[in-house]
Amino acid sequence: MKYHVITLLDHFRGIYLEKDGRDAIGFVGGGEVAIVLPYRTEPRLLWQVLEYAKGKGVDRDTLEARLGSGEALREALNALEQLGLIERGDGAEIRLTDAGNRLAYAESPEERQRELRAVLLRYPPYGVPLERAAAEGWSAIESAWLERIWQVDLRLGQPRNRVEEARTLFFRLAEEAGFGTFRRGVRGQPSRLVLSPDFADQLAAARELLAESSATMARADQAEKPEQPMLSPAMALPGSSPIALTITVDMSTWELEKIEAFLRMVGLLPLR
Repeated sequence: MKYHVITLLDHFRGIYLEKDGRDAIGFVGGGEVAIVLPYRTEPRLLWQVLEYAKGKGVDRDTLEARLGSGEALREALNALEQLGLIERGDGAEIRLTDAGNRLAYAESPEERQRELRAVLLRYPPYGVPLERAAAEGWSAIESAWLERIWQVDLRLGQPRNRVEEARTLFFRLAEEAGFGTFRRGVRGQPSRLVLSPDFADQLAAARELLAESSATMARADQAEKPEQPMLSPAMALPGSSPIALTITVDMSTWELEKIEAFLRMVGLLPLR
């Protein structure tokens, strides 16, 4: 299996996984995630799962007792995992990611929409068509064009029945985010997302939010790294490889000449 890092537009990364002559795009975000387009669930159920998973998380049995078992819940969990909003432990425990926490704890409908726009933009099967529609200045995203992006440009290789229902979920989530209005296909008209007049501005704000989140996470990761101990210069012995030594010496009672002599001995000052 070969991996090639590629740039998906200007703010996220993907990985092509080439295996058995077929390509499927993968997503980098805390690890490798095989893309399975979310479908057969609804935004309301996604928000309910996020609500139950607040704090210390929730187990699968509890969710099934409260929301019912079956395909809808299974696909809701897949959708949330695909979008980077939850992570599953070794058992049945489900916890919110940082992005999931920001969305679940949004204090107003406007803040919730802002966070959701960033979530959709970060997920390549959603972010690529959104970015391309903005770049082309389109007023709507139609179902046939969306399917072409997924199956031809991104080479997701998804079953046709999944793609058809995945388009509907994409349109509904985009509508929830305020990107536009979902219109079902009637009388020969295709299903489509009619984009909001300020769609391009919304997308630009989502990019900025993603950049801020990435910078915050980078600073947090840097702060968690332990400080590296200071080592003395490597001293080479005749016929051997350099050896690094750490020497602790109390110089508080030493005279200046003695300190200089010691520093020259270990190579920190030039010899006279």
